Amino acid sequence: MARRFSGLITSENPNPMYGGGRNGVGIDRIVIHHNATTKKNIAMSTWYTSSGNYTSAHYEVTPTEIIGCVEETYSAYHCGGTGSNDVPKMSNPNERSIGIENVNSTGAPSWSVDPRTVANTAKLVRDICDYYGIPCDRQHVLAHDEVTATACPGGLDVDEVVRLANGGSAATPVQPVAPTPKPAASNIPAGFTPESGTFVNGDTPIMNRVGAASFNAAQGGYLPAFASWKYDSWKRVGNYVMIHHVYNGAHVFLPVREGSVAWGTFK
Repeated sequence: MARRFSGLITSENPNPMYGGGRNGVGIDRIVIHHNATTKKNIAMSTWYTSSGNYTSAHYEVTPTEIIGCVEETYSAYHCGGTGSNDVPKMSNPNERSIGIENVNSTGAPSWSVDPRTVANTAKLVRDICDYYGIPCDRQHVLAHDEVTATACPGGLDVDEVVRLANGGSAATPVQPVAPTPKPAASNIPAGFTPESGTFVNGDTPIMNRVGAASFNAAQGGYLPAFASWKYDSWKRVGNYVMIHHVYNGAHVFLPVREGSVAWGTFK
């Protein structure tokens, strides 16, 4: 039986949004989207019945929020195709699925999604799968572009969502280790400020990157919630701060701050 919302939501958007009946079709898929905007309220406003857009989603996810939008009892208008030659690749796409939208951390062309948003979506995916008995795999948790012709979900990696929803067991993490107390200057990447310290994570896992201080670099693994990560230097990368250490000869980078908001504490 469909419920109103997951117990994980932090709030409900009270504005009337587009939705329809499920027509007796059981829920057996989750479809992942990105907003194509860095403004959650702008994204959600396009789903209001006053907008005339005839689009919507069940949930809006941000780095700190899971917002209930269209109740699970109803189908949301999130992956039904646009008509003409855009024929969905599965039957009854809206009726059988739950749609999760994710706010972007950057605009075009990368349309990146904050790692904390990805982690929140993974938690929600796990909860939905458990409630409805949906296998938590890539055959049942789909990217929007796997259902209809679209560039959505932008820079969001649905494989990463599923890995994290399954406890991260499918990932091969690079375990954080302590750098030497006085790291050699050659170990500090160009542009990084030397500083020895320890970062203590907050309540959301963070993905580290290997080889380069970039969200496009290879994924190493997740720093678990409340875990510690020793570092030897730091650098501001766009709107983020990344810290660094060397592990088994590899340069490993961890985002720890967005703007003025730290994702944990330092000591």
